[in-house]
Amino acid sequence: MIFKGYSKTFSTENAKQYETIGAFWDVMSAKFGRDNLRGLGYHWTENSIEYVIGLKHGDIGDSCLMENALYKEVSLPDKGWLRYQGKTEELPAIYERIYEKGALTYEIEAFDNDGNCEIMIYRYFMRA
Repeated sequence: MIFKGYSKTFSTENAKQYETIGAFWDVMSAKFGRDNLRGLGYHWTENSIEYVIGLKHGDIGDSCLMENALYKEVSLPDKGWLRYQGKTEELPAIYERIYEKGALTYEIEAFDNDGNCEIMIYRYFMRA
């Protein structure tokens, strides 16, 4: 699968990514509608995450002007994803459960205007 959208890199220090990625979602939601979007988290480092926001269906296109954001196409696995659902206000608790089983390779998030969220995760484990 190819994920297409606008990408920014965010600091994960002191869990500030929740606020800054949330602000990115707000900007994109104003342009495209929250129900139409999904976000991809990947390329984690010790203190950052790359995050891409694109459409749930179709290509968001590369003509949107956004400060510090670049249009990207990211190739993702077609199979092996796990799905979690809940309320957006419970997001930290949902991620706590997810991370109990280890680090992620990719996450795809979707939110709606009714306060619901869906998280799809993918982990790649190297075999010894």
